[in-house]
Amino acid sequence: MKNGWNRDTAFALIILGLFALILPLGIMERSSEKELDALMAKQKEIVSLSGEYRALKENVDFAERKSSLPQIRGVADALDNVSSSLGIRGKIKSVRGVSSREIKGSMNEESAEVLIEKVTLNELVNLFCRIGDAPMILSVKKVTMKKSFESPELLDVTMTMALFTRK
Repeated sequence: MKNGWNRDTAFALIILGLFALILPLGIMERSSEKELDALMAKQKEIVSLSGEYRALKENVDFAERKSSLPQIRGVADALDNVSSSLGIRGKIKSVRGVSSREIKGSMNEESAEVLIEKVTLNELVNLFCRIGDAPMILSVKKVTMKKSFESPELLDVTMTMALFTRK
């Protein structure tokens, strides 16, 4: 070669040029892979949070539907509404108001002690199912069961119930 370049020098410059192009591409690829992994982790977290959000929203919507249904005046009225189709209305001997309190400014909780006499276990289970499916927010806080004096198959039940209503 006339200007002092030989094949080895040209080959070395070509290799050096390719290395100068390949090295930044490799660094960019690794950086892109790390960024992709971080984004995929964020996506999994968002999917998980959206599932939790949907479940919580369904629970809140369910509670709001129950609290916006026909206004019940008290635990006695709610219990009468729930037990009317079970045929145990005559077995409910007393409903005694225990307390009433405000919850977080938007709801009221009214508690009452209910005495039911001479009820079968099947009737009691049906009552609990109806309470759970009631169109209002009705909760059983405490239950005490004793055998009836007249028949060992019958139960005398004392329970504390709570009715949650909107203001």
